[in-house]
Amino acid sequence: MIYRLGLMLMLLGQVASCAVQEHKPPVQAASVEPLQEQPADEPGAAEIATQTLTKEMMFDILLAEIAGQRGELDVSAPHYLQAAEEAQDPRVAERAVQIAMYAKKFDIAKRAARRWVELDGDNLEAHKILTALALRTGDMNEVVAQMGYLLSITKSRKDGYRLATAIMARNTDKLAALTAMEELAAKDPDSPYAQMALSRTAVMADQLDQALEAVDHALQLKPDLHAAVILKAQILVGMERKEEAAQLLQEATDRYPDNLEMQFAYARLLLDAQDFEGARERLGQVVRLEPDNVDAIYSLGLLELEAERYKAGEKHFRKLLKLKKRVQSSYYYLGYAAVKQGHDAKALDWYRKVESGDFWSQSQLHVAEIMVRQGRVDEMQDYLRVLRQKNPQTTVAFFLIEGQVLSDAGYLEEAYTAYGQALETDPDNEDLLYARALLAQKMGQLDLAEQDMRHILGNDPDNVRTLNALGYTLADQTDRYEEALGYIKKALEQKPDDPAIIDSMGWVQFRLGNLEKARYFLEQAWDLTKDSEIGAHLGEVLWAQGEYETARRIWEEAKADNPDNPVLLDVLNRIDP
Repeated sequence: MIYRLGLMLMLLGQVASCAVQEHKPPVQAASVEPLQEQPADEPGAAEIATQTLTKEMMFDILLAEIAGQRGELDVSAPHYLQAAEEAQDPRVAERAVQIAMYAKKFDIAKRAARRWVELDGDNLEAHKILTALALRTGDMNEVVAQMGYLLSITKSRKDGYRLATAIMARNTDKLAALTAMEELAAKDPDSPYAQMALSRTAVMADQLDQALEAVDHALQLKPDLHAAVILKAQILVGMERKEEAAQLLQEATDRYPDNLEMQFAYARLLLDAQDFEGARERLGQVVRLEPDNVDAIYSLGLLELEAERYKAGEKHFRKLLKLKKRVQSSYYYLGYAAVKQGHDAKALDWYRKVESGDFWSQSQLHVAEIMVRQGRVDEMQDYLRVLRQKNPQTTVAFFLIEGQVLSDAGYLEEAYTAYGQALETDPDNEDLLYARALLAQKMGQLDLAEQDMRHILGNDPDNVRTLNALGYTLADQTDRYEEALGYIKKALEQKPDDPAIIDSMGWVQFRLGNLEKARYFLEQAWDLTKDSEIGAHLGEVLWAQGEYETARRIWEEAKADNPDNPVLLDVLNRIDP
């Protein structure tokens, strides 16, 4: 990009007869926008044109530009600041800010921004940048002064404090931002919006007690401030006081039944509490108030599907299609509803309409599953082959889909062949090797499974997923327990909170005969997920310790969650038929 520094041309023209050539900006400062030449008929142009240019100012500008051209921003920034402090043109100060910020010389940038504000006091962007730089450098007096100015020029206190909060949110030092907001709010004690801004800034600083106090103050000043009610509920949720939050929003929505924001806030809270019927009722109220509210319609559709009311869910997603909103997601969920109702042909039609977005690959998976379920295995493979050809960047993903679908349907040899075909062109692909290893394990080919896992670890010795899988496989299907323990320990060191790895550690300890250690780890894993396979393992350890009733209780919980889990069924058949 070639540019002309208009100011420099104007000023240098008064003291030198030599031509000033156009400059190319330094590559290193490519993101710094050049100053634009101001037309001579704009206000202030005449004054600029007649400004006396000292030799020192000319030297600073030329040196700053040449240094910037060479990428020497440490030299360019202070010289541009010097020129800005002498010049009467705000564009020089703006340029000085740009160069200093790019050079990460934030103190220099702040001084230049202050000069920019002095020269162009009505420029909102100059004030915003000065505020941000003052926050960055810890100059709270300047922050408060600039916030006061921003508040004074906004149309309303509400908008002014929203702007102030947004600027504070950009600061990485949230406690410093909170200190500044406290001082600002103290100057405006009768404004509920000042208290709202203080509360929001306290939330960002993780000072929830102070946030709650400030929002309560806002509600005292303006009891019908709906945004404050919602904010208070959010703070209560953050403080683990969800029942109080729910009661607050229930009372508020009963008092203001036509307020969409409150209805939505209450619905989200109910969803978080898994009160799906309550959430459905509130979202229904939103749709009654605003029939084309996309978010509410979409959420209602999902809730209906969750409740297995597929016809009702379809109605909502068809409505979104009429509105031409969330089209790809709607196609996907209409396909899901069709499958759940046993309409595979209709589901295929919907899934094939998904052409992009987050659900595209999942839709292709479901298309393949339906085809295999219909016995159209060759057609499914041809379908995925065409998709691979059309989308070469997703070749691995489609091979993984093909292998998964075939494996799930019991076509184990065909699945193994598909993975092998993919690995011919991508022999080190971790996902393909891992999938084939798990399949080999399922087929009882432990040597092949171990071979693929070791291939992965040869390229990536710290691969947590594979370390855990190999360790668990050795502990579960061989007597190489000490070797298994080494792999699992290495995985657990990297992810100490992963329930799958904790389960593996518990299982290998059981196989080593360390029942107390096994119970310790398995109880941790069970508490984290209540996974049925973990429950099977924990129950077996408890049974070995003679705690038969406790073991049966754990197994019953696991069975209620997943009655068809093969590991659980194996344990129950072996130990407690």
